[in-house]
Amino acid sequence: MAHLPIWYIGQVPDEECEKASTEFQQIPEKDATMGSEGDISNSNTRNTTVRFTNKDHWFGKQMLQYGALANVNCKWNFHLLDYEAVQYAEYGIGQHYNWHIDTFFLSGKGYDRKVTVVCLMNDPSEFEGGELQIRFNQQEYLAPLKKGSVIAFPSFIEHRVTPVTSGIRYTSTMWINGPEFA
Repeated sequence: MAHLPIWYIGQVPDEECEKASTEFQQIPEKDATMGSEGDISNSNTRNTTVRFTNKDHWFGKQMLQYGALANVNCKWNFHLLDYEAVQYAEYGIGQHYNWHIDTFFLSGKGYDRKVTVVCLMNDPSEFEGGELQIRFNQQEYLAPLKKGSVIAFPSFIEHRVTPVTSGIRYTSTMWINGPEFA
């Protein structure tokens, strides 16, 4: 797999990942759902445990800055208005998220997710599998993530997390929204 020319990579210090992870793990967990209303549950497509922060969590503010920077540096130039709370996800053995996009076109909400921002919260040596793969123009790319890596990409780009085969993978994800795509 080659490198994708339309993503942005930043880096959060390890100690900030550890501090945020400790805080996030105090939040009650739930099984992940899908769909614009979060009302679809299908473990064949998505099998993950998640926790959601409050919208104003300090780590989310950092992720928001990376997403805004990506929007400028990558020249996506999306009109960004708001953001969602951080989703802290835990992928244990066999857990995954098949190919999907994060934008819900025609949802009728008046806005769409424009930028997806993901931070790998633990070291890849702590798990096997769990790769973030991105599919664009009929090619698949492997996101080169290490602990603290922040990747931002347009939310309409197809991506997946492959099944974890050992250990546990932890990530934080947030979405930055703007007016509906025309």
